[in-house]
Amino acid sequence: MHEPGGDVYISDFYTPQDMQKEFHTSAAQYPLMEGGRGGGKTLALLLEAIGECLSVPGCNCLLLRRTLTAMEKGGAEDLFSKCIPRDVYRRYSKHIVTFWNGSKLFFGHIKSDRDLLAYQGAEFLFIGFDELTQFQFNHWDYMKGSNRCPIKTFWLDGVEYKTKPRMAGATNPNGKGCQWVKSLWITHRPPAGTMADGYNPADYHAIHSTYASNRIYRNDANYIKALADLRDPVLRAAWIHGDWNVLAGQFFANWEAWFDEKKNRYVGRHIKHIRDVVFPEWQDRWIAIDWGFEHHCVVLWFARVTIRDPLADIRRDGRKDKTIIVVYRELVLRKQNETIIAEKIVAKNWSSAEDFDPIKSIYLSPDRFGKDKPEHSIAENMGDVFAANKMPRPDRANNSRVDGWRLTYTLFDTDELAVMSSCTDTIESIPKLMRSEKDPEDAEKEGNDLFLDVCESLRYGVMSYASHAPVPDDVLLDDRLKRIKDPTARYMEYLRLTAQKSASSAELKVPPRLPRWKQG
Repeated sequence: MHEPGGDVYISDFYTPQDMQKEFHTSAAQYPLMEGGRGGGKTLALLLEAIGECLSVPGCNCLLLRRTLTAMEKGGAEDLFSKCIPRDVYRRYSKHIVTFWNGSKLFFGHIKSDRDLLAYQGAEFLFIGFDELTQFQFNHWDYMKGSNRCPIKTFWLDGVEYKTKPRMAGATNPNGKGCQWVKSLWITHRPPAGTMADGYNPADYHAIHSTYASNRIYRNDANYIKALADLRDPVLRAAWIHGDWNVLAGQFFANWEAWFDEKKNRYVGRHIKHIRDVVFPEWQDRWIAIDWGFEHHCVVLWFARVTIRDPLADIRRDGRKDKTIIVVYRELVLRKQNETIIAEKIVAKNWSSAEDFDPIKSIYLSPDRFGKDKPEHSIAENMGDVFAANKMPRPDRANNSRVDGWRLTYTLFDTDELAVMSSCTDTIESIPKLMRSEKDPEDAEKEGNDLFLDVCESLRYGVMSYASHAPVPDDVLLDDRLKRIKDPTARYMEYLRLTAQKSASSAELKVPPRLPRWKQG
């Protein structure tokens, strides 16, 4: 036992394993312990914070979890109470540890933006985020302002060192923050905007670990079996292998797109290039706007286009070219008034110096139409600009969330919806959308991230058009068959429906207020 106030060395009670050693010795500004369950990530984060407290007298360090309950039950504070010898610290009250040298370790939480105010003006030499993917990017970004220390040097073994404020994380690849974490640490491709400003890949060091990396669990047959028995294949891949290519909780799990380094553009099943499509003049084009001032204002252009089958001439079977919906243009703005935004939409609507896109409808966030004085609403002001340029005034976007997400998912499933390769914000946003923890049929909507606003605009464009426009047969057929649970009955219904003769490759009207694809 150490005498109170005597020298305490972490090596007396902690021997880091290889992946933990790599984390502790990382020179990166923002190291991240990531991977599967049971990889020793939280323990490494806790000991990194304790190490800073013991090395730098009088400093403050902070460990964060989304809720204090999670911190106390299985989180870093729970580990502290169970694993750290009593003589290491002077006093431990709830959520605060005081060390013999005057340093303090705080256990805190950030569940919403309001919780950030508790850390305004605070100073922490080290800040660690446990289960980082449970946080929003703006939470991480905000806390950078508190990652500082008035103590500039410390002595160790007779040598004076400079202090280095750092932030770090530990996480599995599941949670609503998966995509922003993946873009910073795994792919090193943050989306354009705030996240990419000043980004240096060398600052973001990811250290991968799984239960197989941890001598405590690598031979634990019961724990390994429990992970292998998970029924959800996505969650199983995330928790066993720490696989970032399958994101647990991802809403559009059927989305297929990736960046081709050789072609220097996005490719994939749901990506179309300009050479792949034909824009018939008589087909519909429309615009969807998710309004934002502090948030992003996202404008997406949609069109029904023709995808020509390259083998049609060879087959000579009378098969027709396929018509699908594409997002073919995008515009992202912030902190600009409605008149300026409308003018920029008009300017962006020119495909060339001679061609002004024939827009049939413009769908705007329904809350922008005003209740008491609609004549002075954002919708009315934008409509004046549009009308002056021979574009339609905005209509209220259909804001049916669950139906909208479901229809969009089905359109991706049946290859009836795609995105042009030039729309990079849309392409990068779609896989980031996560299912709501409260309602799995809905998507997460909390946060200021760009991908949330892009996906809202996508939903507006799809659902609003479907409310009064044709829905392709393939979508209706696919949705109807999915409702039949018995495989034999499903197959019989498939044969019955596909055997029916139709006068054309029919597109069925979706009645307003009750979409046809939702009918039994």
